[in-house]
Amino acid sequence: MGTITKIRQVSPYVFVVFAVLFIGFMVLSDNISNLATSGGESIQTAAICKVNGEKIYYRDFEERVKLRTDQMRNDPQNQGRDIDDQQIRNQVWDELLREKLLIQAGEKLGVNVSDDEILDILLENPPDYLKQSFTDEQGNFNRQLYLAIVTNPETIVNYLGQDPAQIDAETKAKYISDFRKQIIDITKYIKEQKITGAIQGTLGVSYAVSSPTYLENKFVADNSSADINYIFVGVNNIADQVNVSEDEIKAYYEKYKNSFRVKNERKVKCLNFPIVPSDEDSNRNAKRIERIVEELAEAPTPEQKDSIFSVKINEFSGVENDWQLIKDINPEIMNMFATATDKEIIGPLSLSDGVHFYRFDGRRSGEQVVVKASHILIAFGNNKDSAKAFAENLMKATTPANFAAQAIQYSDDKGSGAQGGDLGYFGKGRMVPEFENAAFAAKVGSIVGPVESQFGYHIIYVTDKKSDELKYSEITFTLTTSNGTKNKIKRDAFAALKQLQDGVPMDELAKKLGIEISESPYVTKDRPFFGSMFITNKIFEGKLNDFLEPKEVFNGSSIVVLQISGIRKAGLATLDDEKEFIASKITKTKKLDIAKQKATEIYNIVKANPSLIGYDQPLPNGATVQIANIKNNGIIMGATTDFAATTYAFKLPENKINEPVRCDNGYFILEIHNRAIPSKDKAKDAPDVNKQQYARTLFDQWFAKFKEDSDIQDFRSKYYSEY
Repeated sequence: MGTITKIRQVSPYVFVVFAVLFIGFMVLSDNISNLATSGGESIQTAAICKVNGEKIYYRDFEERVKLRTDQMRNDPQNQGRDIDDQQIRNQVWDELLREKLLIQAGEKLGVNVSDDEILDILLENPPDYLKQSFTDEQGNFNRQLYLAIVTNPETIVNYLGQDPAQIDAETKAKYISDFRKQIIDITKYIKEQKITGAIQGTLGVSYAVSSPTYLENKFVADNSSADINYIFVGVNNIADQVNVSEDEIKAYYEKYKNSFRVKNERKVKCLNFPIVPSDEDSNRNAKRIERIVEELAEAPTPEQKDSIFSVKINEFSGVENDWQLIKDINPEIMNMFATATDKEIIGPLSLSDGVHFYRFDGRRSGEQVVVKASHILIAFGNNKDSAKAFAENLMKATTPANFAAQAIQYSDDKGSGAQGGDLGYFGKGRMVPEFENAAFAAKVGSIVGPVESQFGYHIIYVTDKKSDELKYSEITFTLTTSNGTKNKIKRDAFAALKQLQDGVPMDELAKKLGIEISESPYVTKDRPFFGSMFITNKIFEGKLNDFLEPKEVFNGSSIVVLQISGIRKAGLATLDDEKEFIASKITKTKKLDIAKQKATEIYNIVKANPSLIGYDQPLPNGATVQIANIKNNGIIMGATTDFAATTYAFKLPENKINEPVRCDNGYFILEIHNRAIPSKDKAKDAPDVNKQQYARTLFDQWFAKFKEDSDIQDFRSKYYSEY
């Protein structure tokens, strides 16, 4: 028996319900139903966007925004937090645009997901996130209750844990409405997933016909590994002067002319008015600080100074901190407290976040020992033995003096590696057991390892151990821009706009005002100018040399006055437009030729050695021997990302110093060891996740191109000034 037939037997009301679900709410609340757009268009038919000629309605956009906002406000995790309306609007915009494009993309490929299919899923095989509210603690799904409520949402008030007779009509209506809206959202999500899956299948079948070996090759590349010793001569390190002639630029352009195609693009000139504190703001802040300094200086006893400080804490919203572990205290503050006595007042001190006054309220021996350590992590990769051997060799070559440099160059923990491996202070329970045991057992100043953990092999440098806790109070003065100053900057920006409109050249006006002028690169309509799609839309609505009204940008740090300074229509870019780019390409090619000469000179010096490791003589041009464990993914620690280099590492002979090879960003002299390349046969046993991942990648690439080629008209600037 089919689903539709069963539904008729279960509940005739279901057809009314699902008509609502799939048609949606066509009438908005009274507060917006009578509005009209600037063009006199009814709010019921006004578009917030057109996608390939099809409207996304303003009413649907606002309804989705209201639903998302209510959900955010009702979420207990958001209690006391500000709701970012602009962020919600942007998210909803992206959702609706993707939904419309996805349906159109499906139609283009002949993919159609009917309402009956979605209905079948909702009633016969609902997704887990929908089942959750109808599942007991033992994991039993109450299908009967689920069907009763989904096919008749008005009955939901009978299952709210209170007497339905005690619930007022308005609250009942809200519960029912919210539930319906949730079901509508779920049906749209299911439909999107079904269409996406169908398109992925269509694209996957198409690709499999043209290239059946892709997944095998990808499996081999993803699972290959090697240890390399190398010398890199990069183009960015070539200091030799390179000249590029106009004739060379023109010849390059003519040869590759068809590659210089552009979309509709625009650029702007910008007068930038930074929103910064005025002299008056600075003086006001300085006077507050000076007043505290004077009152503290006039107090004859430590007790009176302490009393004054307590008063000032209340006056200027200071903070009295409770006992804190040393590891949790800013190192800049810790340095001040090293020799401080109880109730000593320190300040004023200028730090990165403002001017501070501190009162040292006490020190005590804590119950927890904390360790300060740095580490170098060598991840297992695809060859654990190779990773261990690499870590052991690196351990031998690492000392306290070069630890930071080694961590920056070799650590697979990129976060701490960028800080020289520094992990700061940590107590017990913060690190994995193997790491923690080694760090707490080691003496201060010692390097231990390699220590194996689930993340790889760690080389650990213990730099300090403490158990002290501190208590202190603070008053902070941060220099801020007053409303009066901000309003003056706005007036200045509007005055500048008036002068520009009266014909004063922007360059001349900028020089007169002593402010910065800049020009943006060409940008397409789908990219935000100054972080704002509102500005982008206004720029693409205007004409060449038009001015835009002053606008706050960069989270209110600047006000900009913009002039549309360039318009490029889709087609072939001119030589003038591409001259700078072409010059950079020719420069790089010439520097690669110079890099070849330098790399060859170095190779002739080192080629007679049994290995690059152990070669300790100075090399020309400051070149150094480096080591790395790599995959065939373009990433080589200590060098720029270069896919050509890692490809060579899996083709050149092993256990010898190979001649220099030309790569994307320079020349590499490679010595390869412990190379491991899996057989293609093993790809057959690879988990399906690889194929699923590729299907998603293929879909994302195809969908991005479909979106890029679509005609998307954005009308948000009619309704909003920020997005």
